[in-house]
Amino acid sequence: MRSRLIAGTWPAYALALIAGMISVTAFAPFGAFWVLPLTLAVLFRLADSRTVRRAAAIGLAFGIGQFGAGTYWILIALSGVGGAPLPLAVGLLLGLIVLLAAFIALSLGVAARIAPHPGALRYLIWLPILWTLVEWLRSWVFSGFPWLSAGYSQIASPLVGIVPILGVFGASWAVALSAGALAWASTQPRRAPWAIALLIVLWTGAFGLRHVHWTTPNSKPLSVTLVQGDIAQQAKWSPESVNQAIYRYGDLTRGHWQSDLVIWPETAIPDYYRSVKPALENLGKRLAKHDTTLITGLLRASDDGQHIYNSVVAVGAGNGLYAKRHLVPFGEYFPVPEIVRRWMAESGMPYSDLTPGAAHQKPIVAGQLALGISICYEDIFGDLIASDVPPANVLVNVSDDAWFGRSIGPDQHFEIARMRAVETGRYLLRADNSAVTGIVAPSGVVVARAPDFKSTALTGHFRSYTGLTPFAHWGNDGVVVLALAIGGLAALGQWLRSRRRR
Repeated sequence: MRSRLIAGTWPAYALALIAGMISVTAFAPFGAFWVLPLTLAVLFRLADSRTVRRAAAIGLAFGIGQFGAGTYWILIALSGVGGAPLPLAVGLLLGLIVLLAAFIALSLGVAARIAPHPGALRYLIWLPILWTLVEWLRSWVFSGFPWLSAGYSQIASPLVGIVPILGVFGASWAVALSAGALAWASTQPRRAPWAIALLIVLWTGAFGLRHVHWTTPNSKPLSVTLVQGDIAQQAKWSPESVNQAIYRYGDLTRGHWQSDLVIWPETAIPDYYRSVKPALENLGKRLAKHDTTLITGLLRASDDGQHIYNSVVAVGAGNGLYAKRHLVPFGEYFPVPEIVRRWMAESGMPYSDLTPGAAHQKPIVAGQLALGISICYEDIFGDLIASDVPPANVLVNVSDDAWFGRSIGPDQHFEIARMRAVETGRYLLRADNSAVTGIVAPSGVVVARAPDFKSTALTGHFRSYTGLTPFAHWGNDGVVVLALAIGGLAALGQWLRSRRRR
């Protein structure tokens, strides 16, 4: 029986909105991972026995609450730091929130169509599969924005044991299945023991998998220094900023030349490679004497000047170049008509496109290390990072989350980055301009973290790893989601056959 509180339409919408807002506490920086199965269970119950339209509307309300509370920091990036007019920034943010919420609406609407009646079929088969499927769709449709995918909230929970096998979307499926089991138990108390048994098997099994080592270290402990300059965005791109940046990063690095790796963040040197190449080569000669490799972010232009790449270069004992492959829409390229570009130019807003790097690039080499490089936003795409493993035996991410200001955005981004270490079974070395800089073990545990929004050099240790996790072997989120869908449909077919026999 549905309670009076959720029997009406508008109370259900309001409760779904509130549940969506509360669900954000499952993610960083709050880390209450157990909240998400509970709030999803509330959402699943609110959508029970609704028409397709009303079930979708309840999903939309939940999504607006979740993405509104969880991605508000985009307004800081667009207007507070990026300089876009406030009305435009608010409009873009609201449009994005509704678009992201529409994916949740889609999952509940389809579930209402194909499995409208409360029961095991709805809660344990269709809702978990559809939830996972739409999260996967959200990771690549319109360039992809898998922020706040359910699996990321489980980085410190027992369910993270599933991630090396099925990736982050496998953890999302486990969260949705847990929520479905709770909803099933609440609608059919006689089935509660079965639901509890399912939860025990799922969570204890995942906990056991956390202790399986899919990859193995193949080096002695190595030292790394991650340099966080904390240069304000407005000052970073001023004409006199290049020499100031080189001085600040050089000063912070002084005394750490004995480290095996020194990593500066994304566009630490806000200039073109050809302009600073002589200075970097001189620095590289000093580093090579200590067998040290410096990794730094900067811009790189093609020989004809027609293409600009967000890049990483290695100097010293290492060598190689990397160009960012997955660019940020409306940040690094602008999918808008020419008339809008002209208006942006007249308004003093950025409007030029960067060029993406090649899909397959040789890893940057530092001694015996092969580095899997990603720049900022790229680390939210698990299949992209997994495609570098092997040959990469260490992951390196350089970022500039100063765009997000002092919000929950940098912590959410770091949580996402940590999941890449778990998926690939590799150490992750992450250098950010302001927040968050840190060293992450293959288990996803943070080994060391620099204080946010402070100029500092963080030194710690890591090891290179060999071998492949099952997820890195498959290297494709779509394969994992398809396997879950096929498994769910097979279970559905078996259930239907058993009912016909009875």
